[in-house]
Amino acid sequence: MKKILVTLVLMGLLLSACNAVKVVEPTPDLEATVQVMVKEALASQPTPSPQLAQNAPPFLTPEVAEVSKKPVGTTSNNWEISEFDLKDDPIVAAWLPKVSYPSPELWPTFPNVANPKVPDFQVADGVEYGQDDSPFCEYKQTCDWVVPAWHYRLISGDYKFTSPEFSYSCQNVEGQARKGCLIVLFNVMNETYTWRDQNVDNGFTVMGRYWNGDKLEWAVWGLTSHATANMLNYPTMRNSVTGDVLNAGSSINAGANCGVQPDACGTVDVMVVVHAGDRILATMHTTVSR
Repeated sequence: MKKILVTLVLMGLLLSACNAVKVVEPTPDLEATVQVMVKEALASQPTPSPQLAQNAPPFLTPEVAEVSKKPVGTTSNNWEISEFDLKDDPIVAAWLPKVSYPSPELWPTFPNVANPKVPDFQVADGVEYGQDDSPFCEYKQTCDWVVPAWHYRLISGDYKFTSPEFSYSCQNVEGQARKGCLIVLFNVMNETYTWRDQNVDNGFTVMGRYWNGDKLEWAVWGLTSHATANMLNYPTMRNSVTGDVLNAGSSINAGANCGVQPDACGTVDVMVVVHAGDRILATMHTTVSR
């Protein structure tokens, strides 16, 4: 009996507690008070000054971002220079504007021997005459261009050079005056790099080591000058002391795509590519006429 009474008492207390709990509905006055508090909190925040807003970095749209990746173009000694990525290569940035315009009349010899016409040239700042190949890339006109570490590769002949960062072509058109096409690549990295699937139409190439990477302005000037001398039909020789004639001015060694008798090419399109492995640092372009 006592258990029943205790149970009834507990149930009564529970019912009383439930009836005491009521959901408080928000009144109109409470809602208005909250809105006023929110407005006051927002009003207390500092307003950004026009100067700060003016100096904030603009949002780059895809179009603007793409433009910002384009190379910086400059000119020096009649060279059109495109600087792609020189922030980590101060040595290249230093010698690049020092390269003289090609002078075929001053370079009858390859820049691997002393040149009496350019007495300031030191052979130690030149290049070796390495392995040459002619005709080059004649099979289907597609091949790989291997440029070993701290080497150059010179190519003459109609060509198409392609890469993710830079592409360029020099090709003759039927019925138009024939021009020479010359491209020289300098690999300033300590690893060999191969430019895959490039195009040359029965060209000529020579590859060798350059000696002084701090003064490549001499190697670039000497190589482009001597190559254009042959292509423009200037008299050239292997050695200024022994003679050893290469081209006597009669187109016998007029260059891969300038073997047009009797005057060879009237102009040569010259392109220089400076790269560190697969990373193109800069390019140089000019045209040389006889």
